[in-house]
Order: sequence, then C-alpha cells, then structure tokens
Amino acid sequence: MNLAKLLLIARHEFWSNLRRPSFLFAVFGTPLIVALSIGLGFSSGSGASDLGDYRPVGVIDQSTERVFANQAQPEAYPDLFVWAEDEATARQQVVDGALAAYLIIPPDYVETGDVTLYSLQAAPDDMFRAVNALALANLNTLVELPFPTERIEQRPELNVTVLDGNRTFDGESVFFFTMLPLVFGFLLVLASMTTSSFLMNGLSAEKSSRIMEVLITSVRPMELLGGKVLGMGVLGLLQVVVFLVAGYVGVAVAQQQNALPGLVIPPDMAVLAIVYYVLSYFFIGAGLAAIGAVTNSEMEGRQFSALFILPVMLPYLAIFTFLLDPNGTVPTLFTLIPFTAPMAVLMRVGLTTVPAWQLGVSIGGLILVDLLVLWAAARLFRWGVLSYGKVPGWRGLWKIIRGRGDAVNVTPAPAATKEVA
Repeated sequence: MNLAKLLLIARHEFWSNLRRPSFLFAVFGTPLIVALSIGLGFSSGSGASDLGDYRPVGVIDQSTERVFANQAQPEAYPDLFVWAEDEATARQQVVDGALAAYLIIPPDYVETGDVTLYSLQAAPDDMFRAVNALALANLNTLVELPFPTERIEQRPELNVTVLDGNRTFDGESVFFFTMLPLVFGFLLVLASMTTSSFLMNGLSAEKSSRIMEVLITSVRPMELLGGKVLGMGVLGLLQVVVFLVAGYVGVAVAQQQNALPGLVIPPDMAVLAIVYYVLSYFFIGAGLAAIGAVTNSEMEGRQFSALFILPVMLPYLAIFTFLLDPNGTVPTLFTLIPFTAPMAVLMRVGLTTVPAWQLGVSIGGLILVDLLVLWAAARLFRWGVLSYGKVPGWRGLWKIIRGRGDAVNVTPAPAATKEVA
C-alpha cells in the first residue's frame, strides 16, 4: 500500500467535501440554529421578567392586624412599592399611568395568605418574587426572628454528589447536566451519519459515473478506501470539535447574561465524545463505504444504510430507563455491546459515573468490531468497486467476505459503444 497516495486521497476528500454547502450547513448551521433558538427564548423570557418599566406598585393594607403598617421595603426591591390611600385612588392612578399596578392586602390575610394584584397588563414573573419579599420584610418587623429572613426567603442551595464518582453539581445545573449527555449523544450520531453518508454517496456517485474505473487505474482499491475513510473521518472530527467549541462558547456567553446557571461541560465528557465519535465513525463509515461499493446508485445505498445507523440509535429507545436507572441492566448491557456503546456511555456519564471496566470493555469491543468491519468492508470494496448489475444477496456477500467472490455472479461493466454516423 502506497501511503503517499492514501494521504493524497484523504486530503482531496477532506477539502472537496469541506466546500460542500450541505456539509457547511451541517457543521455550522446546526449550532447556529440552536444558539439562535436559545437566544430568542431567553430574550423573550427576559422581557417578561424585567421590572424596570413595571413600577411603582401601590400597596393597600386592609388586613385586620395591619401587617404592613410599618411599610417596610424589601432590600431587593427598595423603590418598587408605594403605599396608596384607598383602592379608588389607586385604581385611578393605574388608569392615569402613575402606578403600574396596585396590591390589595385583604382583611383575612393572616388566615389565608391571599393577596390580589390589579393591573392593566400581565404581571412579570419577578413580580411574584417581589410580593413575597415584601411580605417577609413586613412580617419580620412584627416578629423578632433568631435568624436572618434570607433563610426563609431563599431556598437552600442544593449540591448533588454522585457517590460512586465524587462528581458534584449544584441544584440549578441538575436538569442541564442530565440533558447534556443526550445532546452530546445526538450530535455524536449526527456527525457520524453526516460524514458516513457523504462517503457512501460519493462512492456511489463515482461508481455510477464510471469515475471509479479511472481511479482504479492509478491506485489500489485499499488505498482508495483507506484514503476516503480517513479524509471523511478527519472531516467529521472537525464537526465534533466545532460542536464542542460552540457549546463551551455558548455556555460562557449565557452565564455572563445570568442564563443557564450552573451549567458546565465536563472535560471528561468532551474527551469521551471525541473518542467514541472516532470509534463509531469507523464502524458506520466503513460499513457505508462497503455499501457504496457494492450498490449501483445512491438510492440503493440509502436502503441498506439503516443496517449500520439504526443499531447505534437503539439506546434512545430506552431513554426513560437511562434516566430512571442509569446503572441498571439495560443501560449496562447497551454499554457493553460495541455498536450501542457510544450512545449509551454518553447518555450515562451525566447521570452516574460509568465504571472504568465498563468503559474499557466497551472501547475494546468497539475497536475489535471496527477492525472486523474494516476487514469485511475491504473485501467487499475490492470486489464491488468495478462490479455492476444486481446487488448480491446475503449469501453472495458472505462468499465475498470469505474470499470467494469469484463464485458470485455479477454483470460485467458494459463496454463503451461508439455511434456510427
């Protein structure tokens, strides 16, 4: 095998596919769409929570015990509330625009705890927290507490530690940290399927257009297969790196805007994403390359591509099992099965600590399966690169893999004909 020719083919595959608009959209368009969706969501949500324009708010204390008689202002909202004389005056001030709203403290407030806010528009989300802070500030003036009122107003800061891995994250990041592996797993499969599909479609197109016949006159089939698989693999790795960088940048920007609090992308998860991408790509890519070599068109190739793509997606069918019991039998079994290991491991790392021996078995098994698939793909590729006609059946494919390709009936490449004027 000529290594220089293999690298030349790999470089050509990398640069030619990198310029394809469809690949550029898959690499850069997906993170951009996700970022825009999240940004629009936070921008629309931030408007509903902003109290800047929603002030002042009148307070009318009608409670029997005169709970708000001291007119204490909450420290977090020092100039939000003003005390109104009566409801009729407050209502007119709201109509005139002098007040954004007014709050009625009813006579049975101590018994029920109910208050009513009157406004011409929907109240922002922060208004509910402000009313709660107002009530606590005034109740504190009536009862001397042996501890700060913040212990009542603020919820406890919950820190969750995974016992078998000593990984700690705060309560606000529990949801994001749980969903992050699912996103990583999806992007992993997306990158593998994108590059592998481009590889298969390119081979099918070159074979149907007879470009393959010209290439084989200059390089060996194994050099052609190896160069194409390597070039597209590096291209897919670039896609994974772009996703990771976009994720780190997006989280950093969001946290500067006080969004996505507590969310952190663990370095070990990023490393595992890259490792399992490489291993899953060679499984899917080599298989689809063999399919592209033995089929006659892109449409035929797509019909067989599910044989390598669907098994990788199987853990998603058991997503609730992973969420409820990530160390259970099903998640552990999917971790140990080579072709389901990439998705299963990335889905588990955010929920628990995957034992080192399970990672070792899954990676080792996936390497062995990759070598087996590459070996079988090489034989199918060598046989099918110049074969045309009906695709061999399962028995025929098995004969080719066993080295008995001569026993398989194929239609030879039709000879070029010249029209006679």
